[in-house]
Amino acid sequence: MAKVNTAKITQINDVQKGSRILTFELIGEESLVYIGGQYVILNSGIKLSEEKFSKGSYTLLPGNGSQQSFCIAAKKVGVCSKFLVETAQVGDELQFSGPWGAKKVENFKPKKETLVLVTDTGISAAIAILNNSLVTACLNQVKIIWMQSATEDFIPLPIVIEMLPYEVRKSVEVHIIAAVGFSKRIEQAQKILKETLEKFKPKHALLAGDGDVISVLQQDLYSFGIDEDIPMDWFFNNPKTKVESPDPKNLKTGFTTGACSAAAAKAAVKYLLQSNLPLKRIETTLPNRDKVTFALKKCQLNDDGSATCSIIKDAGDDPDCTDKAELIATVFLKKDEGVDIFGGCGVATVTKEGLGLTVGQPAINPVPWKNIIAMVLEELENSAYSGAKVTISVPGGVRMAKETMNERLGLIGGISILGTTGIVRPYSTAAYRASIIQAINLAEFDGCTEVVVTTGGRSEEYAMKILDHLSTVAFIQVGDFIGASLKALSKTSIKQVTIVGMMGKLSKMADGKTQTHQAGSSVNMPLLARFAKELGATDAVVEEILKANTARHVLEICQKHKLEKICSYVCQKVVEALNSFIDKKLQVHCYLVDFGGKTLGQYLENH
Repeated sequence: MAKVNTAKITQINDVQKGSRILTFELIGEESLVYIGGQYVILNSGIKLSEEKFSKGSYTLLPGNGSQQSFCIAAKKVGVCSKFLVETAQVGDELQFSGPWGAKKVENFKPKKETLVLVTDTGISAAIAILNNSLVTACLNQVKIIWMQSATEDFIPLPIVIEMLPYEVRKSVEVHIIAAVGFSKRIEQAQKILKETLEKFKPKHALLAGDGDVISVLQQDLYSFGIDEDIPMDWFFNNPKTKVESPDPKNLKTGFTTGACSAAAAKAAVKYLLQSNLPLKRIETTLPNRDKVTFALKKCQLNDDGSATCSIIKDAGDDPDCTDKAELIATVFLKKDEGVDIFGGCGVATVTKEGLGLTVGQPAINPVPWKNIIAMVLEELENSAYSGAKVTISVPGGVRMAKETMNERLGLIGGISILGTTGIVRPYSTAAYRASIIQAINLAEFDGCTEVVVTTGGRSEEYAMKILDHLSTVAFIQVGDFIGASLKALSKTSIKQVTIVGMMGKLSKMADGKTQTHQAGSSVNMPLLARFAKELGATDAVVEEILKANTARHVLEICQKHKLEKICSYVCQKVVEALNSFIDKKLQVHCYLVDFGGKTLGQYLENH
């Protein structure tokens, strides 16, 4: 077992929003003997389970030369790093093990032209290793390429330069690539490497950062002709620990139409405010609070004083009809407060009730609507303007909409602007089922006897508030695969499952549907009408339900006619249908929530 030491935080430098450099001093008489490039594993003290604490690995940065102290940099990614960035204070004492990685560092002894190629937080490895006395002989032959997804990421460039040895400070190049998970990220990194190799002919290389990227670049460097071992230091996406997906595509995530629209609107405002200097990219904040940088296809001033910017949507490997669609935002600035949003060509107009959208307004869902407003106001802060008029357009949107259910739902004239997180996760039956099985296995391994299954992130968020006594590992997003999930759960030691969802998905489950994707099942309006009849609805109300547009519309009709009991009744029917499906091998509970998270109905089965 690794020896555990204790160190006290003696200094904190907030070098960037979301990142810090922290100095620690050892408690006790022992010294910390380390060489540049090694790392320590810090224990945050935050409990994840009964026996596990949140820990993180951190490269040791050049310090003051004392063997009684060490420095690390932390970026707000993961539980431990979030603690270090947001909560830790001078005087806090933390346990750690290490330093580790001596063999890896000692094997890196380049004597010729060397390319140090890093992504994201991997720059800390470059800083540490190049300050190692073992490599000082080749410093005048080193080129450093730092790829990051934003112009200010982790440690600001001036501080990086200051921490590097003097001999290599002028050799640093910063390149912008797509954010983690973006399908073009690896392709962009390969292009940068190719352009670098046209000017610089390395005999040796060192790679650090995103394992998905650097493992590909390592092969490119071998193909280039480097015949020595090329060491890799993956800070995340470790290719050696990844479970191979049963889907051979190696699926990549992408971005939603909502995220692209908000970023385009933000870019147009920035363009108008910065004296007409053209933009090539824009950094934006997704609804899930991740920061990403989008390349702009279009950035122009118009004769009427507005600005237009556009972004090409990359859906990753999701088979989405809006992949490669151009999301265009045209913006007028105004002195009075408020952001007014309009739908342009290719964006649908809402013509029916029951969708949670206002009839007559553009089909821009609530989360993207708020994201657009937030990004516009962020750029307007401290400017002479207080508001804006934003028009979102999608060339070809009418054609794309023919591949959706929009027209049937009363969304006419184009596509909808969607997205609750900003991220598109590929729809793959095999891959998604595999991830569900993994989550179930993890819950069982962690000792859970009760789990909660939800159909998405929003319902999971609400479920966590309802059942806040459970650990996070007990919550499993199963998407549309409720049947496969329950079958898998029934084969484990887990005894109880709670379903938390909204009217649409739960009404399908109540109808016996165990795969609830819209292409595989639809809401059974006669069934919901029968439920209402059984609860005492008049014939007129039953007829109104039969003509409803969506399950949400049915809910609104029932609430209008004081038939709120239908929510708990649907939950009861869900439990009965799923019990029949799994032959009562689990105790099944069900909660129905609305789009704001309020519990509208429940049915708790008693065995």
